[in-house]
Amino acid sequence: MDSWTIIEVELVVADYFQMLKNELIGNLYKKSECRKNLLPHLKNRSESSIEFKHQNISAVLINLGQPYIKGYLPRFNYQKILEEVVINYGYVLNNICIFA
Repeated sequence: MDSWTIIEVELVVADYFQMLKNELIGNLYKKSECRKNLLPHLKNRSESSIEFKHQNISAVLINLGQPYIKGYLPRFNYQKILEEVVINYGYVLNNICIFA
């Protein structure tokens, strides 16, 4: 499998933050539906690879001392680019203040 492109990483991070927002404000959502909706926008990825990347994002957030999606247990073997995208995404978000 090819490495994740920056666009793919940005898409999966945006998807994760949308789910996290829903979780933090108490809205119901289905992780499986979110993964399925994301699939067409990624290059030859499986649902399990998206789930694994979501677990990596949980690990990044834990390392930053931030809340994470409880259903995505952290996997700490993530790439530096993922951490950078999560940090950048968190800082530009105006509708969820978890990096304050």
